[in-house]
Amino acid sequence: MKRRTPLPQQPATDSERARRLRMIVATVLGTGLLFVLVIATIGLLLGPPDDELTPMVGTTTAPDATEPAEQARPVFGKVAQTGDADRFAESVASAIFAWDTNDGYLPVDYVQSILDQGSDPDNLETNGLVKDLTTYLPNNAAWKELQQYETRQHLEIDTIGVPDGWTDVVRQAREDALQPGTIAYTVDGTRHRSGVWDGEVVTTEHPVAFTMFVACKPSYEQCRLLRLTALDTPLR
Repeated sequence: MKRRTPLPQQPATDSERARRLRMIVATVLGTGLLFVLVIATIGLLLGPPDDELTPMVGTTTAPDATEPAEQARPVFGKVAQTGDADRFAESVASAIFAWDTNDGYLPVDYVQSILDQGSDPDNLETNGLVKDLTTYLPNNAAWKELQQYETRQHLEIDTIGVPDGWTDVVRQAREDALQPGTIAYTVDGTRHRSGVWDGEVVTTEHPVAFTMFVACKPSYEQCRLLRLTALDTPLR
């Protein structure tokens, strides 16, 4: 995951960055490969991002003078805007699993919300992160089915911390493979779902485990989410 030096250009505005993120989401979701992707560990095993999916990343386009002002997008699951890696990781873990089919939105909207709040501003890992996030959410068909039962979900975190295996990953990584300040957090928790069946509220619980890779200082003043392992295949 070598950090590339971008070509000199004018800093992107929040509006321009939002457009790029939406385009990345739309492009990746159109590949049809979302639910067969298996993620391992960052750097050594995740491999480089697929630049072909986002040809417009790193470029800017002047907005059309006639283009209407963008509507504010909804925010689901608060991601902490902080340089504290522990606090950031905990907030991301909770945000990824926080959804409610009664809100009137689709899984892609929840993916977009995480990107808006916590993806890296250079978009170096955004293609892969979109794929990672979509595997944590129901697909559209399952979502519509869950809507019939007013299903909602949240995560109860049991443990969160840097896995022992991360030391080996860092030691074996090739030079410049990891951005400075990159760290892994493995989460063990319980996924809670509730819904309505025959007029009665029913709940389910399911253990989950995963690892997230985040980058903080000196790469970024505020921590950023880079990638996720496949669900229930954490780094230990």
